[in-house]
Amino acid sequence: MLRPYTTGFLLAFVAACGDPGPSRLQQRDADAAPKTAAPEVQAPVGAQSPATPADSPSKADPSQPSSPPPPSEMTEIRLALREGTNYRVTTIGNIRFGSLVQPTGFAREERLSLKDCDGEGHSRACTLEHRYVNFEAEPPNGKFLENDEKVVSQLVTSHRLLATGERSGTTSITGPKEQAESKFGQALADANRFLCIRFPEQAIGVGAKWRSKCQMRSGGVIDTRDVLWELKKLERDPDTGLRAELSYIGEYTAPGAKTSLEGVVRGTLLFFVDSGEPHLLREEFTTATDKASKYVTHTTLAYQFAKLVPGPDGKEVAMRTDGKPFPEAPAMNERTAAEATPAASEATGDPKADAKAEGSAKADGSAKADGSAKAEGGAKAKGGGAGG
Repeated sequence: MLRPYTTGFLLAFVAACGDPGPSRLQQRDADAAPKTAAPEVQAPVGAQSPATPADSPSKADPSQPSSPPPPSEMTEIRLALREGTNYRVTTIGNIRFGSLVQPTGFAREERLSLKDCDGEGHSRACTLEHRYVNFEAEPPNGKFLENDEKVVSQLVTSHRLLATGERSGTTSITGPKEQAESKFGQALADANRFLCIRFPEQAIGVGAKWRSKCQMRSGGVIDTRDVLWELKKLERDPDTGLRAELSYIGEYTAPGAKTSLEGVVRGTLLFFVDSGEPHLLREEFTTATDKASKYVTHTTLAYQFAKLVPGPDGKEVAMRTDGKPFPEAPAMNERTAAEATPAASEATGDPKADAKAEGSAKADGSAKADGSAKAEGGAKAKGGGAGG
């Protein structure tokens, strides 16, 4: 059973998609993921002009955002990388794999922390620390996904993260010996833990394009994305300041049982430019054992970034990455026991019928209360689930 908070996310985001295909999870190789070349970033197309001091987000007051640049003007887009920042990344996804018609949904929670930061502008860098917090998948096929998650769920990984989103050096791995020294744990040395988000070092305008190559862990293996990024939109919001919409599309490869799985990956990133923070990343990719294969695995993902900040009671509170509160979820429409009981003015006049209706309402109210208590107890009992 999925916990209440993950069930809500799944109902909101999971939808059927794509053609059925063989599961990459079931075809993964017994060998460790192959080593890949260090990621490279090519100069963006149409973004060769250097940024001016006035254009630099690091020198501007985020509380006093400037006007949005016209199409012919350039602006710098980069990660702010503030010391001590803690992110919660919630991933909602579904996978249609094998010959199954119904996709399998899952929810993951991860924690990203920044420390030991130095430098300014595009030269700024921090140590990014990643750990898994929780993972749940819909039965019965979600068992494959949960097994893939458990083999690395207790590992803590870290690497240097640049303001461009690029990983500097290798990824270090710490945690239980059986996980850290396994082939799955060792494969994390190639992984970028900031979702392969990538920006050029130059100031750019709408329509600018640049390439990047990056590795991430998905489906139990380290995949490779060789993509072309594009800045699609720059727009001003009265509350959040300058916002950017970026997209990417390119080749996706991952280790398979006998040959590499190949496919196409595409995504859309919503980014708060003035704050220097990612907000939401949507991604989808398809894979097959070869280009002629009629069996295709289709995966859709939504990554939501949140900042964890101290609340009034000392406990962490999740805020949007631009510092604004998340909108509150609307209350569920449920009839109360009072609503289910006929009012005095609505009595039927039949004492037996009215007594029966009142008794049913009371029983219904008790059942709801008892069920809620059981659900709450179950959630608390399962609080230390996968990803721990």
